[in-house]
Amino acid sequence: MVKKKEGNEMRQKYYYARLMTEKRKKSYASKTKTMLKRAAAMSGFAIDPSMSMSHPFIRGCEFRYNEIELYRLQDLNDTFTIPYSKIKWMDFFVVARRWAGGGVMMALNVMYNFDLVIHLKDDKEIEVEFPADYSFRTIIDQLRPINVPVIDQFDVFANFPNERAFKKEFVPYFQEHYSNLAMQYGLEDPRVAFNPM
Repeated sequence: MVKKKEGNEMRQKYYYARLMTEKRKKSYASKTKTMLKRAAAMSGFAIDPSMSMSHPFIRGCEFRYNEIELYRLQDLNDTFTIPYSKIKWMDFFVVARRWAGGGVMMALNVMYNFDLVIHLKDDKEIEVEFPADYSFRTIIDQLRPINVPVIDQFDVFANFPNERAFKKEFVPYFQEHYSNLAMQYGLEDPRVAFNPM
């Protein structure tokens, strides 16, 4: 039986990130292209919406062989790592996200993002929110044998067992059920706050 979460407001250690997979990293291979994207993002006119200030992917999140690395997309020297050896377990949720102040369309549109709460052995918690991507299932499968349990609180990957089902049914499912789940688990409905750490 899953305990009800009490008022899951964003934790002090909160990161909004883009999940960096091998597929995504290839699209950023050109240094020139990356520099143009970063310059455009800083000016507020993003070539890629994931780099825009109105849709602020501040960090990249990469699951490496022995740690999670979070790095600032506009300053790759600004990194934060979480060794797997320091993690007790991770709770995996879906959170409704609305971007206030990001233009009319973004303010009206609700996205359903993944929200990972990392419970550390020193009893601290770190929260990482990132856009929902089916590739996260592969990451969960890779973490299981190295004893880093990820508890899928909403059974996302049981309900959507393949990429086709995920793409077709994920958003409609959470449009229908999210409000009840948010009330049950103490999640924001929707989340509009943003801490750019």
